[in-house]
Parts: sequence; structure tokens; C-alpha cells
Amino acid sequence: MKLLVSRLEGRFTEIASIAGLISDISKHTKMLSFNATIESARAGQAGRGFAVVASEVRALAERTSEATSDINRMLQDVNTEIVGAVKDVETAEVETLIQGGIRIATLESAKLEILFTRIATVIHGFKQTLQGLSLSSEALTRQTIDNVMAEYLRRNEDLLALSCCALPNVIDGADINFVNAPGHDGTGRYIPYWNRGSGQIQLEPLTGYDTPGLNDWYELPRKAGRDVMIEPYDYPVAGRTVKITSLMSPFTLKGVFAGVVGTDYALERLQADLARVKPFNVGALILLSNSAAYVAHPDPEQLGKTAQDLSFDAKAAIRAGLPYQYTDDAGIARIFHPLKIGEDTHPWSVMVRFEIVSALRNGSR
Repeated sequence: MKLLVSRLEGRFTEIASIAGLISDISKHTKMLSFNATIESARAGQAGRGFAVVASEVRALAERTSEATSDINRMLQDVNTEIVGAVKDVETAEVETLIQGGIRIATLESAKLEILFTRIATVIHGFKQTLQGLSLSSEALTRQTIDNVMAEYLRRNEDLLALSCCALPNVIDGADINFVNAPGHDGTGRYIPYWNRGSGQIQLEPLTGYDTPGLNDWYELPRKAGRDVMIEPYDYPVAGRTVKITSLMSPFTLKGVFAGVVGTDYALERLQADLARVKPFNVGALILLSNSAAYVAHPDPEQLGKTAQDLSFDAKAAIRAGLPYQYTDDAGIARIFHPLKIGEDTHPWSVMVRFEIVSALRNGSR
């Protein structure tokens, strides 16, 4: 449709050029007829017949001039209609792009919900296993829990780590016997952090669980009493600092709060997965936390940073878990779709971002 309108614009230019040429010929013809009339008058009786011809030529030139004026008026009307048609076509194409972007955001959000639902399932399955073991006839041992955690991690290769931060002496009342043992620190507290940060599954003790500002992954779910998806943060894994996000959940033993368990997901993996999606072959798929921090972004330097390039209304929609869309002055379209994670009441958001002109150009090939 846009190609047809473009062709019409080309034809209009050609016709306008021809009409201009006819108008010029008419003017020159009228001038020649006027000169011929003067010369015929000078010729007297001999030029009388020529004067009649000159008069007819002048009359024809005038009619041609009037017809050209009518054509020009029609061309102006046609040009107005073509300009309107072009705008209508562009508006329709942009709306089609936006609707396509909404469908992409909805689809990718559903895919991510499946991923995070599976992660939540791992957490809740582990919690039920702990509760079941605590009620069995055999004593709940740290070794048994370690075996369960290692097995869960082996079966879920996309997870970076599985952790358990238990209250002091809540497992067996024997923290004193496990000082600095694998998965413990100098307190003997049971704080296993099973991870594959080195490429192999290994056990380390959790760190920062009692340090304000570093222990949101522990304090937030403990206080909320439910699942909490943690904002992107840096955490030491297998001797290097990794930017991660964690789904953490409180657990109970015999009906009493006993600690927090959770899974870690490396942002670099999430980044790689989402980078494969190129809306309209020119756009990007971006993931934002509830506080509008970038969880996945085409520019790795933006990971974990608060989005400064989003409008106030867009950030408000993200926090409220609402769909939203807008196009900025530079012609960049941004489409948001909420992403619910487990029991967390602070939804994240999937954003589809693309430049409209580039998307239109790409779509017209």
C-alpha cells in the first residue's frame, strides 16, 4: 500500500511537470498570436486572412490556459489527498508495528514467566522436602540436606546456585561441631551455598547474611514471609564477583520459621538468552526489575543500573505491574508487559524497544 502511494506521488510530480510545460507553451502561443495580429494589421488587406488565423490561435491559447489552470487546481486537490493518504498509511503501519510489539512483549513475558515459575517450583519443592524430612522418623541431618541441594542443582543446569541460610542451631542444635566445616563459617551456622560458578558443582558458605545492606536476599523474604525476587546485585561466586538475581523464600520446620532458601540466576545467562530476540530485526528485548533497574539489556554496562532513559509514567507502570507503551521524540517506541514471579507481589516488566523508522524501513524490504 505504501509503495502504491509512493508511485502515485511520483506520477503526480510527472503530471504537474507536464501541466507546467503546457502552461508555458500556452503563454508563448498567446504572445505569438498577439504579434501576428499586429503584423497582419500592418499588412492591411493582404494580411486580413492571417489576422483571422491569429485570432483563432489566440482563442485556442486562452482555452488551453484555462484548461491548464483547471488541471493545476485539480492537481492541488490530488496532492492534498495523496499527502493525507501517505499520513494515513504511515499511521496504519506504525499502529501495526506497535500491535506487533505488544504481541512480542506478551509472548516473551509468558516465556519468562515459565522460566521463573520453574525456578519457584524448585524452591518450593526443596522447602517441602525439608519439611518432610523434619517430620520423618529419622533425624534431619545437614548431610541429607546437602545431598538434596546438590541433586536439585544437578537437575537444573540453568541455575547458578541453590542456597540455604538456616537460623543458628535450628537443624540439629550442633552448630558448635561444624565450625568452618564445608558450607559453614566460623559460627558453625548451617549456610550452604551450592553453585556451579567454576563450571563444576561445589559447596561454599554464604556470606553477608548478617551484614545490613548486603543481606537483602535474607532479610526481605524473612520479613515478608513469602517469595521475594531480589533486585540485581553483585555476589562472590567461586572466587569471582557475579551479577545475579535471586528468588528467595522463607521456610519453616515444624511450623516455626527456620531460615531462608533460594536460587541464584546469573544475569549474563539471562542477558544472552534475551539478546537472541531482535524485534523486527532492529529492536531489543529488555528485562526490568520492579524498581526499573535493568536485569537484561543490550549494553552489559547497564545491568543492575536504574533506567534513566525511561519516562516517569513508564516507571510508575512497571512498579504497578501494568502494561504500558509510549514513543519518545526521537521515534523510539517502548512497550512494557508485566512479569509476575512466584508469590512475589512486586512484578517485573518485559520491554520491547525499537526505532520506528528503522522498523518500517526493514519491514518494507
